[in-house]
Amino acid sequence: MILEIDAGNTSLKWRWRGSAASSVSSLRQLESAIADARRPDEVLVCNVRGEEFEAELTAWLVDKWELRPQFATVARVCGGVRIQYPDPSRLGADRWLAMLAGFRIAGGSCLVVDSGTALTIDMLDAGGLHLGGYIMPGLETSRAALTRDTSIRLAPADAAESAAPGNDTAAAVRNGTLFMLCSAVRAALERRERQDENTPVILTGGDAAILHAFLQEEIGRNGMQIVPDLVLDGLALTCPDERNENCATS
Repeated sequence: MILEIDAGNTSLKWRWRGSAASSVSSLRQLESAIADARRPDEVLVCNVRGEEFEAELTAWLVDKWELRPQFATVARVCGGVRIQYPDPSRLGADRWLAMLAGFRIAGGSCLVVDSGTALTIDMLDAGGLHLGGYIMPGLETSRAALTRDTSIRLAPADAAESAAPGNDTAAAVRNGTLFMLCSAVRAALERRERQDENTPVILTGGDAAILHAFLQEEIGRNGMQIVPDLVLDGLALTCPDERNENCATS
């Protein structure tokens, strides 16, 4: 039995290998959720919360099960994906794992989009070479920045998300931020399709459904799919008994 954990900026996703994922917001809630579980064989973790969280999680698991977790570390070559960063460790583990899973799903060229606190867009060519990517504020982060740094105030939304031009300030902000992020994804896809037509788009993250609905309407083609647990799926691919023999960090 393997416990997989995706420690993102705002939520903790976890699952037992082969089971559905659940989401909590804190380590304490995770402790409560699996308080009665039997000792797993392994605990695999993607952590973007920093060293303090890593230490807290490790201490808890050692105390509970005398088990040290394995934290995902980026390999230059793994699962058919090749990273071009001069120092692969500078690439976020969550982006890397999403690319591993996305490439496995697409079987070639793809655009991997993770829409959460930040929006990340990563491009892979048909051979699995990471061509680079983009990082920008996510949907709610963008809206929060405008309300923090301007006099604009947003009331709770009472309408469906839209990227149409807004007819009042609140709608202009809400729709404008969605339009901005979707336009970035569309532009990245157009860039990728100069080399590989009909490149699949793999979406994940808390706002994936919102982006998918708009992009499907605007682009009007198949080849876009939502994979809610993409990072966890990538984490499963790095398990030692499944790791690509060519995985290398240098």
